[in-house]
Amino acid sequence: MQMNPTVNPRPAPAVPQYKLGGTPRSAQIWKLFESLGPVILLFIVVAVIAIIKPSFILPANLLTVGLQGSVNAVLSMGMTLVIVSGGIDLSVGTMMSLSMVVMAICTNNLGIPMYGGMLICVLVALLGGAINGLLVAYANIPAFITTLGMLGIAQGLALKLSGGYSMYGFPDWYGFIGNGELAGVPVPIWLVLITMLIAYHLFNNRPLGRYAYGIGNNEESVRRAGVDVRFIKLKVYLFSGCMVGLASLILSSRINSAHPGIGVGYELDAIAAAVIGGASLAGGRGTFFGGVIGAAIMASIRFALNLGGIEPFLQQVVVGIVLIGAVYLDQVRLRQEEYWSKVRARLE
Repeated sequence: MQMNPTVNPRPAPAVPQYKLGGTPRSAQIWKLFESLGPVILLFIVVAVIAIIKPSFILPANLLTVGLQGSVNAVLSMGMTLVIVSGGIDLSVGTMMSLSMVVMAICTNNLGIPMYGGMLICVLVALLGGAINGLLVAYANIPAFITTLGMLGIAQGLALKLSGGYSMYGFPDWYGFIGNGELAGVPVPIWLVLITMLIAYHLFNNRPLGRYAYGIGNNEESVRRAGVDVRFIKLKVYLFSGCMVGLASLILSSRINSAHPGIGVGYELDAIAAAVIGGASLAGGRGTFFGGVIGAAIMASIRFALNLGGIEPFLQQVVVGIVLIGAVYLDQVRLRQEEYWSKVRARLE
């Protein structure tokens, strides 16, 4: 009787053998990069600029960098929370312009005291954040479309109300907010530090911060846990609006006027700062501290470009390149995490 030959099955491909529950080396590297990457990158940027321009590390220049980055640092904290929750806010720049224009109209034309005008400035920014939040959370309009529309609305209103011209007439003491010093440190830097304390409490000790991370990671799971996801999203955009109001006060004080077009482009800087600081556009990842570090990196790069005599228009090109590079690194990290999660699942 003829015997059928035995066919040996092809051996299964080898799977890297790691200890169960252990973390592969590349995953550890990306985890370290996520936590310390922004700080390391800031040191590298400062070191490179200092080698090219040794005067950069003078205390006066470093304080100037902090002063120039203060507006973006405030915006980045609000933007980071929005991105963490899985959203985006493209209206922060033009809402900043609109807020300061309304403040100037109230104080210069309507005779409202400056303190009242400052409050109105913040309230206008909060109103913009509330509209964004309501449309995103309750009308289910994508955040990109909602805030892009608000960008155009705010810009159009700012130009219409101001006639397209800068508005002056703020009292002299108002300039102290953006140009004054306390203990040799510019006031805007102090304001950033105070805002960081508030953001730390919000991100780490309040339900809003915890739920924002949860929504960014898995919105449906948070909803099934009984959390009012829509209300949380509304509060996220309200926080972003609050940061826009504060940034508007700092910027209008620095230039001692209200300019209807000065906020254009700040949305790109805020997003770049948040992403460079470790926030993932996929949601669920990022810290306010990383956003501030990202703003410091952006300010350092801009300061170096100014020292090199680079035109402001070309500086925007550099900002765009930096943003694309940061997003690319975030995508690489996400692919690495997905790959190693599959490896660990096969080992289990």
